[in-house]
Amino acid sequence: MTQTAPNHSMATRSYQLRFLTPAFLGNAEQRAQWRTPPFKALLRQWWRVVYAAEHHFKVDLQAMRKAEGDLFGHAGLQHTSLRNEDSKQARQSLLRMRLSPSPDPQRLGLGTQQGVQPLSPSPDTSYAWFGLIDSKDRTRDRTAISTNGLEGKRTLSLAFPAVFAREIEQACALIHALGLVGSRSRGGWGSIHLEPTPALGPADLGGYARDLETCLITDWAMSLSRDEQGLMIWESQALYSSWDQAMKAIATLRKEVRTELKVSPDLRFTLGFADKGQRMPSPLRWKPIQLDNGQLTIRVFAMPHKIPEMAKQRFTNRDLSRTWRIVSQCLDERLTRAAQQGAKA
Repeated sequence: MTQTAPNHSMATRSYQLRFLTPAFLGNAEQRAQWRTPPFKALLRQWWRVVYAAEHHFKVDLQAMRKAEGDLFGHAGLQHTSLRNEDSKQARQSLLRMRLSPSPDPQRLGLGTQQGVQPLSPSPDTSYAWFGLIDSKDRTRDRTAISTNGLEGKRTLSLAFPAVFAREIEQACALIHALGLVGSRSRGGWGSIHLEPTPALGPADLGGYARDLETCLITDWAMSLSRDEQGLMIWESQALYSSWDQAMKAIATLRKEVRTELKVSPDLRFTLGFADKGQRMPSPLRWKPIQLDNGQLTIRVFAMPHKIPEMAKQRFTNRDLSRTWRIVSQCLDERLTRAAQQGAKA
C-alpha cells in the first residue's frame, strides 16, 4: 500500500527544456521517447550533490536516504517522514513532474534522429559512437530525440513542498550547467539546456567541489573535484555551429585522453567499464553547452570517486590518483580551466 503525501504548502516551477545534442531515452521497444522518469532520476542525482554540499560533504547516508525518500518516494524504505512518523510502507513521491504534451499527439513524443558515428567504437574511444547501427547487418536499429524544431523542446513543470524549494532550484541550476540524460550521456549525448536558471560561475560550482583525494574515499559521485591546479572543469576555446561538430570534437578528445591512460596497469577502465555484468559509468563527463550567440562549446568536468568493491576491478587509490593526474595534464594541454576563463553557461 502506498502512503499518501502529507498536506504541505506546495511550490511550483516551470522551465523550458531542450536538448543540445540528440538524446537516447528509450521506451520498452528501445525507441527514443520523451518520458518523465529519466528527468526525475536526473533531478534526484543532482539533489544528492546539493544535499552533500549543504552538509559540508559529511553525509550520513541513512539520513540522506530518509530525506530523499520523503521527497522522491521509495518502495519500502524504513524512514522518518516529514511528520516524524516511522513507516516501512512504500511512500509516494512528493514531487510532481510534467512534460508538456507532444506537438504531434500521434507520435507521443517519439524521436526521429538517425545514427551518427563520430569515431569507431573501441576501448580507446570508450565507444564514442553510440551503436545506433546494428553490429551484424549494419542497419539502423535505434533512434534518438532530435535537437531540431519542436521535437527536442518541452516545458518541464514541477510541483513540490515549498520547504524543498531552495534545494530543487539549486539542483535545476546544476542540471543547466552540467546535466545530461539518457544512454551514453557521459560522452555528451542528451545535453540539457534549462531556462530560466541562474548562471553558475566557477565560484558557485566550487561550492560543490572537494579535494581530489577526498573524492576518492567515497564510492559515489558526491561532488565535483579540485586538484593542485584548481577546479577540475575545463572548457574549449573552439566554437561549433552544430551539435555534430561538437560531438566529433568530443569523440576525438575522449580518444586522446584514453590513449594517455594506456599504461601499465591499463588505466582506461578507471574511466568507466562494462565487463562480465559489472558496469560503471565514466566519472569524467562531457557536455556541449550553448553560448549567448547560439554557438556551442565543450565543457568537461570530473566527479571522481572510488570504484565500488562490487565492481571487482583491481585498481588501488594510487592507480586512481595517477589516472586523474594524467587526465588533468592531458586536458590542461588541450582545453582551459573554467576558473581561468569564467563559466560560459
